[in-house]
Amino acid sequence: MKEKWFLIIKSISYIFAVLMFMYSFAAIASDFHSPRTIALGGAGHAGPLLNDSIFLNPSFASFLPTYSFGFNYLSFVNKNDAGVYNSAITDKGRILNVSIQDGRSEVFQAGAAYTQKFDGSYIHVGASKNFVNRFGFGIGGKFFFNSQTYAAGRDANVSMSFIVYEWLQSSLMVDNIFETEEGKSRGLLREITLGFKANLKSIVIAYFDPHVIPSLPTNERNGFESGLEFVFMSDIYLRVGYYQNSTIPYQSSRGQGFGTGIGWVAPRLSIDYGFSRALKPVQASAHTVGATVYF
Repeated sequence: MKEKWFLIIKSISYIFAVLMFMYSFAAIASDFHSPRTIALGGAGHAGPLLNDSIFLNPSFASFLPTYSFGFNYLSFVNKNDAGVYNSAITDKGRILNVSIQDGRSEVFQAGAAYTQKFDGSYIHVGASKNFVNRFGFGIGGKFFFNSQTYAAGRDANVSMSFIVYEWLQSSLMVDNIFETEEGKSRGLLREITLGFKANLKSIVIAYFDPHVIPSLPTNERNGFESGLEFVFMSDIYLRVGYYQNSTIPYQSSRGQGFGTGIGWVAPRLSIDYGFSRALKPVQASAHTVGATVYF
C-alpha cells in the first residue's frame, strides 16, 4: 500500500513539474481539430481517439496504451453561399499538423504536437496519469510563436476523465486557465467544457460537450459541440456533428456550423477524412485528411 501511494505522489510530482515547465516557456496557441474531431462538430472531449487527446483532453491519454504518430492536412476557403470571399483574415489557406503520443509510459503518459497555420506556428503538449483505472488527471500547454499578426504568449489547461460505466464516459476541462492578454487578442478565453460519450452497443456512439466562457456576455457565453459516430463492420466509422458558439480553428474564431466525415481503423493504422462547414460568423468550408500510426 505504501509503495502504491509513493508511486501516486511521484507521478503527481512529475506532472506538476511538467506544468511549471510549460508555464515558464513563451507561447500560446490556437486550438486544433483533427479530421475525426471536425467530423464530430468539435465534440469528443470525453473520449478522444488516439492523438486527439493532446488537444481535446490530455487526461485521456492514460486510457490509450499505445505509441502513436499522426499527420493531418487541412485546406479551407472562406466563401459564402454566393461564392464571395468574405474573410477579413485570409481568403483561403491550409493547416499542417504532426503529433506524437506515448500512452505506455509507467510514470505518466504524454504527447506533443506541432501545427503550422496561415498566421503562425504552434506547439501543444500534454501529460496525464490515471488512478484506479477509472479516473484520469491531465495538464496541457499551448505555445504560440511570434508572427506578423500576433505576439508570442502562453497558456495552459487542466482536465479530468471519468469512466463511469463501460458504456459511459465523462470529462471536465478548463482551457486557457491564465487567460493572458496575448491570448485574449487571439480570442483565447478561459473555457470550461464538460464532455459526455455514450457507446450504444458499439453500433452508435454519441458525444455531447457543453461549454461556458465566463468572460463573454451572458447571451454569448454558452455553447456546445455534439456528434454521432456510426460503426460499420467494426472498423469503418461514419461521423456527423453540429456545433454552436464553438471554436473554429481554421478561422481562429467562434461560431456555428456542422461537420461530417468517415474513418477506417486498422490494427495499427487510422485513416480519416473530415468536412466542416462554418455558417456563422463567416461562412467557410474545410476539407481535412489525416493518418495515425499506432502500436
